[in-house]
Amino acid sequence: MRLSLPLLLLFSFAAAGCAGSKAPCPDRVTLTAPIRVQSVDLAVTLVRIAVYGDRETLIDDPGWREYGIEIENLGSKALTVLNVKLLDQAGVYFDSASAYEQLIAPPDAGVELASDVAAKAAGMAAGQIIPFGGQIFSVVTGAVSTSSAGARTKAKRAFTLRVLKNVEIAPAGKVERSAFLPAIAGGKALAVDYARDGASERIEVSLPTNLGP
Repeated sequence: MRLSLPLLLLFSFAAAGCAGSKAPCPDRVTLTAPIRVQSVDLAVTLVRIAVYGDRETLIDDPGWREYGIEIENLGSKALTVLNVKLLDQAGVYFDSASAYEQLIAPPDAGVELASDVAAKAAGMAAGQIIPFGGQIFSVVTGAVSTSSAGARTKAKRAFTLRVLKNVEIAPAGKVERSAFLPAIAGGKALAVDYARDGASERIEVSLPTNLGP
C-alpha cells in the first residue's frame, strides 16, 4: 500500500509524540537508585518519579509529577502516614493532590478544584471557598467529561488506592503508594508527615538535583 506524503508525516509525528507513544520526554527524571531514609519509627524509600506521558501514571497534565514512595513501619505500634509535601529551594512547602480531578489541570487550578469538590461533598456553598465563583471547577469538569464515565470512575478508583494520604500501616507493615505533586523546578525534598500515639512527626527525603521545570 502506498501512502501519500501528508499521511507519512502524520504517522511520523504520532510516533515521535511524548505522551502518545510513551517515548522518553525531555522533562523525564530517572532515579539511578532508590533513595532511602529512616528513623526509629519508619523507613521511607523514593522508588520512582513519573511525569506526564509515562506509562501507568494517572497524571493528565504536565504540571504534575508522581512520586512512588515505599513506607515501612519499623516500630511495634501502628502509624498513619498523613500527607506528603514538596519542599522547594526557597523553603516553601507545596501540598500533594488529594483528588483525581486535580491531575487533569495545572496545579494552581487543581487546588481550587479540590476545594470545590470538598465543599460540595460537605454540602457547603462553593462560593465560600472558591474565589472564582466556581469558574475553574466548571472548566475542569468540562475537560473531564471528554472521556467516558467508565474511564473516569476507573481513574478515580485507581487514585484512591494509590494516593499516599491518611494511610494506616500495622507494625512491620509495608506499603507502596504515590504522592502527586507540582512539577516545580528546584525541588529540594519530600516531607512525609505521619502520626503515632497521637503525636505528629515528619521525615524528609532529599531529591535528585536534576529535577527540571
